[in-house]
Amino acid sequence: MLKAVSLSVSFAAEPLFTDVDLTLGPGDRVGLVGPNGAGKSTLLRVLTGRLTPDTGHVTLSPGTTIGYFAQQIPDPEQTVGDYLAGGLGEVHRVAARMRTLEHALATAPGPQVLDEYGRVQERWTDLRGWEAGNRLAEVRQRLDVAHLADDTPLWRISGGEQARLTLARVLLATPETGEQILILDEPTNHLDADGIDWLGRWLAAFPGGLLVVSHDRAFLDRTVTRVVELDGIHTAPQRYEGGYTAYRAEKTRRWQALLLDYEAQQKDLRRWEDDIARTRQHALGVETTMRKGLGTDQLRRYAKKVAKKAKARERRLRRQMESARWIAQPQTRPPLTLAFPDTEAVGLSAHGISVRTLLRDLDLEVAGGDRVRITGPNGSGKTTLLRVLAGQLAPDAGEVTGGPASLLPQTHDTLRTRTTVLEHFRAHVPVYADDAEALLDAHLFGPETWDAPLATLSAGELRRLLLAIMVNSTARVLLLDEPTNYLDFDALDVVEEALRAYHGTLIVVTHDAYFARAIGLDREVAL
Repeated sequence: MLKAVSLSVSFAAEPLFTDVDLTLGPGDRVGLVGPNGAGKSTLLRVLTGRLTPDTGHVTLSPGTTIGYFAQQIPDPEQTVGDYLAGGLGEVHRVAARMRTLEHALATAPGPQVLDEYGRVQERWTDLRGWEAGNRLAEVRQRLDVAHLADDTPLWRISGGEQARLTLARVLLATPETGEQILILDEPTNHLDADGIDWLGRWLAAFPGGLLVVSHDRAFLDRTVTRVVELDGIHTAPQRYEGGYTAYRAEKTRRWQALLLDYEAQQKDLRRWEDDIARTRQHALGVETTMRKGLGTDQLRRYAKKVAKKAKARERRLRRQMESARWIAQPQTRPPLTLAFPDTEAVGLSAHGISVRTLLRDLDLEVAGGDRVRITGPNGSGKTTLLRVLAGQLAPDAGEVTGGPASLLPQTHDTLRTRTTVLEHFRAHVPVYADDAEALLDAHLFGPETWDAPLATLSAGELRRLLLAIMVNSTARVLLLDEPTNYLDFDALDVVEEALRAYHGTLIVVTHDAYFARAIGLDREVAL
């Protein structure tokens, strides 16, 4: 069991979160949600011992271990085979020793070698080592890394493949017992539909505790029974029962109830203020009469009584406003604005497209205003097709006509540079610096971010920057490759609303069923 008590973390003297209490035990299924920058990844680092909190502590019951997936790039010099085998832990080490001893027995047998081989083989049996190969093969197949040769260095494979390898290693290293805790940060980002389905079934059978950060709403509905939100407004976490759908419904209900309570309170406040003002005015009138010498002793006593009553009411109102029951004005985060250009819809045609072994003689006709979803397993050529349609990759054969098209890529591998936010934006949107700054500000990139290198931005911030470039481009066809990756729920709502209102042509690769329905993708092309 993992138990976190009163965790608090601040950056630059500003609290990121405070008083976080969390218990994860066998069978617990918790989703951690919140906007980008609210502290989700920081909290995961605290829970896994990678960051010391300002206050509070995390304890693990004896025998409890943590498996942590954070999409961190592994050592690029390792090979695929060695990296995955490392996830098997002692089983891998014992099997490697057995192979060494078997070679020794074949070349220079002796009683000492034979004795050690017997002990190692017994340990391999205790660990049920014969199951390790089957587990390794299944995880590689299900997470779509089986095609990678064992001797391939990690620096030669894509960021998506590295992420899937890392997830595979975490699952391989996870004992399927109730003492294990799994903490997963966006595990579905680079999985296809089959991979997500398999991961959901694997987690359903996992007896330990699970804490998962995910933007995939269907996945959260399927895998979690509680939601903890770091909302970027309250420093303390907000808690909800159920999956994603229940969380959003309850959050909406709480917000509406809060607004009604606040409006009722403000109505009472205005009534109290009016009552105090009338009492003050009445007391002032009596005092004026007294100053003119027109009052009696009885009137003086009455004037004091009225003035005392006004002050008492002021004190009561002040105490009420300072009490814990007083409702502060409900706060919301600065809204993201997004509106794609309302241009005439144009089509796109691809004829005889071939790219290496991925695409063979592919034809695609997309009429102006069509909303097309490209589907297929990882490695089927979805991303390659979008790059060809965008003019970023020349096909080995065939041609593309129509457009122009703008591509939102799936990954940000090429953006981790020292180029600043403003420089990158102006390189793709040719406007004056003042205009660029105004446009960036509208997409929640304030002055403090304009000179920030792209390499320092989070994945969610890079996603918003690419969307800002896309909506300010002259493209007539939008190509979106897993557009929901790295976006928080508030940003997803805005993107979905903007795409619903967009009258142009959409060609989208997405594993997010919620998103596909929300933006009306009504035609499917399977690769």
